[in-house]
Amino acid sequence: MAKIRHNNMMDTVDEIFSLARQKGSLHLYADDEQMDGRTLSFNGNKALHFGTCGYLGLENHPAIKNGAIEAIHRFGTQFPMSKTYVSNPLYAELEALTQEMYNAHVVISKNCTLSHLATIPTLVRNSHLVILDHQVHSSVQEAVKKLLSQGVTVEMIRHSNLDMLEDRIKKQRGKFEKIWYMADGVYSMYGDFAPIQDLIALAEKYDELYLYIDDAHGMSWAGKNGGGYVMSQMEGLYEKMILTATMGKAFGACGGLTVFPDPEWARKVKTFGGPLTFSVQMEPPILGAAVASAKIHLSDEIYEYQQELQEKIAYCNALMKQTQVPLITENASPIFYVGTGTMAFGNRLISRLIEDGIYVNLAPFPGVPAKNTGARITISRHNELRDIETMVDKLSYHFNETLEEMDQTKAKIWEAFKAVSPMKEELPAGELKNKHLSLKTYRSIHDLDQQLWNKVLGHRGMFDSTGMAYLERSFSGNEKKESNWDFRYFLVTDKKGEPVLLTFCVIALYKEDMFAEVSISKSMEEKRREDPYYFTSKAIVMGSLFTEGDHLYINRQGNDWKEAMKMLLDELYKEQKEGQAKNIILRDFDAEDTELNEFLLEQSFVKIDMPESCVFDSLDWETEEGFVEALSKKSKRHYKQKVKKFTPLYQVEVKSSLDDTELKKAQQLFQNVKNNNYAINSFDFPGKVFQNMNDDPQWEFLVLYLNLENLPAPELVAVGFCHKNVNNVYSPMLIGMNYDYVFDYGVYRQSLFQMIMRANELGCARVNFGISASVEKQRIGSKLYPKVAYFQAKDNYESEMMSATIALERT
Repeated sequence: MAKIRHNNMMDTVDEIFSLARQKGSLHLYADDEQMDGRTLSFNGNKALHFGTCGYLGLENHPAIKNGAIEAIHRFGTQFPMSKTYVSNPLYAELEALTQEMYNAHVVISKNCTLSHLATIPTLVRNSHLVILDHQVHSSVQEAVKKLLSQGVTVEMIRHSNLDMLEDRIKKQRGKFEKIWYMADGVYSMYGDFAPIQDLIALAEKYDELYLYIDDAHGMSWAGKNGGGYVMSQMEGLYEKMILTATMGKAFGACGGLTVFPDPEWARKVKTFGGPLTFSVQMEPPILGAAVASAKIHLSDEIYEYQQELQEKIAYCNALMKQTQVPLITENASPIFYVGTGTMAFGNRLISRLIEDGIYVNLAPFPGVPAKNTGARITISRHNELRDIETMVDKLSYHFNETLEEMDQTKAKIWEAFKAVSPMKEELPAGELKNKHLSLKTYRSIHDLDQQLWNKVLGHRGMFDSTGMAYLERSFSGNEKKESNWDFRYFLVTDKKGEPVLLTFCVIALYKEDMFAEVSISKSMEEKRREDPYYFTSKAIVMGSLFTEGDHLYINRQGNDWKEAMKMLLDELYKEQKEGQAKNIILRDFDAEDTELNEFLLEQSFVKIDMPESCVFDSLDWETEEGFVEALSKKSKRHYKQKVKKFTPLYQVEVKSSLDDTELKKAQQLFQNVKNNNYAINSFDFPGKVFQNMNDDPQWEFLVLYLNLENLPAPELVAVGFCHKNVNNVYSPMLIGMNYDYVFDYGVYRQSLFQMIMRANELGCARVNFGISASVEKQRIGSKLYPKVAYFQAKDNYESEMMSATIALERT
């Protein structure tokens, strides 16, 4: 089994956030001596505050502050014990007030995340199905992950797609006692609403359907008694809905609450709801503030605040309409989202606004899909009408300035959000820039200057001009759609016609778990026995799904390389739209290339670890003894014990072609390896791949036979499918092995050794051993080069991780 490094997505998120911090748009420290909610100070400079989730401004309400102060005087700063034993006296009062607010049964926790962790695992059973909205808050997804270990089935649907939800209900309703659909009431980034009334209608239609809604961003500023947006869509709490909310945003205090229609559900959660049992309870000052806020919510005062906020929201909407900034969602929530598309644009816009006295939130991956980065603007009662005017004016100005600075267009941004620009159609980017560079796209290697190709890029691996012609022949005209690839070649030249960038890509169907954990890919393959195209999609892949190596030439000595890269990405986006590819994957980059890493992160690509690339380039020896002498002390010991020991048992032949029987056997041996290697999970190659190898003079077969006393004849145990390129690079692209002998006679190690011997015999300068099995290749003397790839993250981080976990559990 090949061993590869699997990516830790948290490292990727760390890089994105660290870059944003470096650019001055995340992890800032306010330096105010005191706060009024209207402004924030950074480095001594005041900025109008349009980034709060305290939409009603209650955190500065005198009664709420006095409630906290009085509670400290009465009960101290904390009450450090579990509520299972004794609750602070203020809990009883707060529970009674919130139950009056909702006219339902309420359980209070220290925050909304703990509410989910207490409620979901307590009430959801093995006989239930959970269906998640793709954009449901990460705190809900974290709680659901606990269900997977309990054997609960979890699925995920596209955001607010009720047709998809109903389809899943129809297919699953007879298999489960309850089906829980979990969603947000108001989504935290775009500010859009869940279709509550339609969901209730669906729950009325299907007895099994129950709703679990997180209304953290809807609480207080809407609904009777400030019960929230979801409550504003109902006469009272729906009998098949559990509602969670937070007292830590517009409510003006802190804490989470869960509202139940069934007193027995509330009793179970309160009695032994996970963190409610084992966590310390809310501090007295927070309880005091919450009690005071609940009293305001039960008075007419709350409706005055709601009305005032709605007037400011409407005013902001009216002003935004007069600009041409891409406002992604227009609604009555206090959350406004202006799309920037790329991280680079978002970082620059935020930093410009802060410098000019306006603070808004950057919304990066993983909070949103990577190419849907934007600026989240929130309106609160603290904002005066003149503040909103100032913010919109400066936002419009700096957006347009950043647009020009980043060589971006509004049309591209709208396209990134899969929306049509409401403004007049803009000129394509190519007519607005790149006056000293030009890009050409080709559809076949035969259309390019092949001498230029081999000189600049093709000499690096098996993808020289004849190698590319082989790939084009092999992956066209096949029966299965995954075996037919569209090839694209991209050349960027300067005014003198000199190449600045050269690369190639394929548009092909791939398995989305290609580099997932082995356990996940194994489970996927079980599912694919019924549905061969489960969890697969079309992608544009730099290089191909067959080749390995540095597929991108880019001249970074001058100042044009970033512009050339942007031109390439623009062209890839066009190809993606025309070919309806789900993703763009840029692969096999040096993991230590920090400059390129920063550039691609800012273009809204997300980095993942690739398997290490293995290269043997110590070929300046003439004998086997010379090979051994060049090895490290540890590798010498390995060679003597694991390789040399078995060499006399092997008969090695190099064949330029195989007869039909041999070729069929070689394919079977390769399939053995393919079926045993889920670390790099790809589709099977078509038969033309092997037949065309057999007919191509650049390919040869390194055949290993094992001579054993108990065998009547030498046994074919391994075949190396090896390519020789125009620059004397030897590339063993595939290997086939008989697993009956692999472990007892070191078949794989012997194959690696014989490939090195063959490359030396041919006078090659390097052996490209490719990716995976890096430990064995290193032991034989190969150097390892950490590689990374970049892809478009379509979903937020939690959804990406949940999708993989769900797929594993479901299958």
